[in-house]
Amino acid sequence: MTKFLIAALLAISPVAAQTSEAQPKPSLTDREQVQADRAKAAVEERNAPTARPWDRDASGKRPWEKLTAPK
Repeated sequence: MTKFLIAALLAISPVAAQTSEAQPKPSLTDREQVQADRAKAAVEERNAPTARPWDRDASGKRPWEKLTAPK
């Protein structure tokens, strides 16, 4: 009887020690990826005046963002 219990213990313990695998994160659809990229770009643009002050003038605008007066 003790041999049976020892054999059962040795057979069951490796199975009991296994943990469930972490579920892989589902990949984003193309639409979700574009939305995430746009949101990231918007955040970077808002933080750009403090992150890259060397490419802006005194008003905080880049040279290509200045509005020209219509003729």
